[in-house]
Amino acid sequence: MKISIITVCLNSENTIISTLNSVLSQSYQNIEHIIVDGGSKDKTLKIIENYNHKQKKIITATNSGIYDSMNKGIEASSGDIITILNSDDIYQNKSTISEIVDKIKQNPNYHIYLGDVVYFKNSSYFEIYRYYSSKNFYKWQMKIGLMPPHPSSFIRKSTYEKYGLYRSDFKIASDFEIFLRFIFKEKLSFYKLNKTIVRMRMGGISGRNLKSYIISSKEILKSFKLNSIPTNLFLVLLRLPPKLFQYIFISKKKLNLNFKLFELKFGKEYLEDAFKIVRSAKSIPFNKNFILSGLNLAFLGYYFKGDIKQHQDLYHWPDGLFAKTVFDNISKVPGRDIIKYMELPKNIQKIYIYGNLTDKNRKFLKQKFNLPIIHIQLPYGNIDKIRKYITEGLNENSLVFLTIPTPKQEQVAFEIAKKNKYFKIICIGASISIASGEEKSVPKVIENFEFLWRLRTDPLRRISRMFESMIFFLNGKYLKKKLKKINIYSIE
Repeated sequence: MKISIITVCLNSENTIISTLNSVLSQSYQNIEHIIVDGGSKDKTLKIIENYNHKQKKIITATNSGIYDSMNKGIEASSGDIITILNSDDIYQNKSTISEIVDKIKQNPNYHIYLGDVVYFKNSSYFEIYRYYSSKNFYKWQMKIGLMPPHPSSFIRKSTYEKYGLYRSDFKIASDFEIFLRFIFKEKLSFYKLNKTIVRMRMGGISGRNLKSYIISSKEILKSFKLNSIPTNLFLVLLRLPPKLFQYIFISKKKLNLNFKLFELKFGKEYLEDAFKIVRSAKSIPFNKNFILSGLNLAFLGYYFKGDIKQHQDLYHWPDGLFAKTVFDNISKVPGRDIIKYMELPKNIQKIYIYGNLTDKNRKFLKQKFNLPIIHIQLPYGNIDKIRKYITEGLNENSLVFLTIPTPKQEQVAFEIAKKNKYFKIICIGASISIASGEEKSVPKVIENFEFLWRLRTDPLRRISRMFESMIFFLNGKYLKKKLKKINIYSIE
């Protein structure tokens, strides 16, 4: 069974990479992805042209409306089943399409298959503001202007061919009209999938403001008239109270239970603010160049300040309480656990340590990895003073640990990456000392507040550094609002 996914886009450079990676991450292989661009002036066209999906089609539809663009995608499709995925939406997990195909095969006698949608803001995929379910949808509800969630619907192509496409003269409610025509007028059968299909970014055209609500109400009334179905304005306005419940009765924990963020497989070179999250030591991408750094208050503070820049090969593990400010529903992974559970591939033959290395730490690393340890002591000072100590000559068989504080360790990592064709770098800070037992590990009861535990040693310097990081973080988050621009990707 072939699935055709249609994505309509216009100046979508900030969101479409998430959408494309969500499709690329699907475990089901027989997917055709049709992208209809309405004449983008930003990087969108360049992004979709370089999109490496095996079955992609790109259609240029300059000055076409959203529904006319959808129709062009449907007409160009070759799939058995068609679904619409907006250019700022993502699928619930990598098994979404596979599970839907199984349901369709088990229940083959339906024209339409309906799922659920959750809404999030910005890039906070786990922070749900609305739950739009098809579970309690019944055909009679269309009489009061209610319809099932369109973004999570899967419709047979033969249904479109027999009963028609979207009305291109509508601005907002053509999806309502087509459901009214299919489900209410033609009495086509539909099946409720009873699962969340799509995560949709808040701020769609139908819910932007009062003007949008008025336009959609007029078009809903027009839909009834075109299909010769009696109704009135009072009945159509009754759709508002049930919609309000979609914002109230939400179980975020339940809805996030089987949500798995896609892997970033494409487009990282287009992302200025992209945090790629490694959830455990097992997910470290040893098969490619990488710089791995802990995502914590210090990193975020100096990142917002500008002392740390973005790098296309930069990855993070969630190394502190403040990781939750950019990625909800994630557990802290201490740096000592990265070391403890790390298993090196066989091709790694030597380890470089840039920064501090005590005899006990050297012995610990030697015992754990059984590899030669090469130590490069770095002088105290800024990156300009350190730069001359950074050597070339790393190869695919080398692993680098940096044992200096943020932001210096990230700055050194970027310099190493600049001078070497191959690099595998972990900004590990003081975590080797904790893993080796040289420093006492933080008690489990306060493990989310490790920065407080570390105030036991060198408290004046640490308090000053923590205060400085907090000021930079608060300034970046609340005054400059840099947090809203960050895109989050999970590396499984």
